[in-house]
Amino acid sequence: MSFTDALEEALLVDDHPVVTDYDVFRRAGALIDMRVWNSQPIKHLPQGWDQAKLRGALRRLVERQAIAEDRDFRSGVWRLVQSTKSGSAEEVACIADPFCYVSHLSAMQRYGLSDRNPTALHLTTPRRPIWNQMRDGKIAEELALIPDDPATLLARVGFKEKLRRRPVVVHETSHPTKPTWVRGEHTRIVPVGQTFVDMLSEPALCGGMRHVLDVWETHAAEWLEQVIPAVDASDAKIVKVRAGYILTERLDVDHPKVAAWQAYAQRGGSRKLDPEAPYEPVYSENWMISLNV
Repeated sequence: MSFTDALEEALLVDDHPVVTDYDVFRRAGALIDMRVWNSQPIKHLPQGWDQAKLRGALRRLVERQAIAEDRDFRSGVWRLVQSTKSGSAEEVACIADPFCYVSHLSAMQRYGLSDRNPTALHLTTPRRPIWNQMRDGKIAEELALIPDDPATLLARVGFKEKLRRRPVVVHETSHPTKPTWVRGEHTRIVPVGQTFVDMLSEPALCGGMRHVLDVWETHAAEWLEQVIPAVDASDAKIVKVRAGYILTERLDVDHPKVAAWQAYAQRGGSRKLDPEAPYEPVYSENWMISLNV
């Protein structure tokens, strides 16, 4: 069995809807180390493995129509032609960018928190300096030899305006959360507790504060074990104040951690429940926040 045959079969066994340059580089490197595939010796193994040889392997896979350029991306992402999985926009995005995850209104919809079905897919990815640090850590952990040009091997993909005919909105963050995996998919999603935090820190990206209040009043009680620790871990004082107001004055939640957030209330300030709406002279005495919704 030739090296290219083995690589093609290995990619088919993995059966991902798309693969990146990095995925192929890593899979091929593993085959070179094993020297066999399906109990058959691999012939014509490359002497050493680098990015120049990767380009040759990709070219041969394209020539035999095993992979094809994925036109939803600028470069570095390939459709596996015979994959049994088409891949949703969420899955394809999370394969192409190993550090992004579904967030905001899209996460709310996936968790069943919102009855809205957003047209756009909302994704969050780390800002470039943090992304680069995470890339270097991933390469050091997964590859025995550091490639000659890590920045091009595991590149930060540029999403086009649409992915699988769905509009994409990408948010960058300096504080990426540790996402969770959606069962049976290649999709990463922000944890449900952090989703509630995002609703209060960026309500405009979550359907607006009126919708956020509806979601909190309907669903927060059933997710308290996740919501309270997530809010408590947030660095944003206004998130604690907004959450404290909603939980205590709208949902009658009595919890020592929630009560402790009242220390972040500020008398005489201009804090608002809805950051997008004008200030209103109706406010919570306990949480010292304008109830401008």
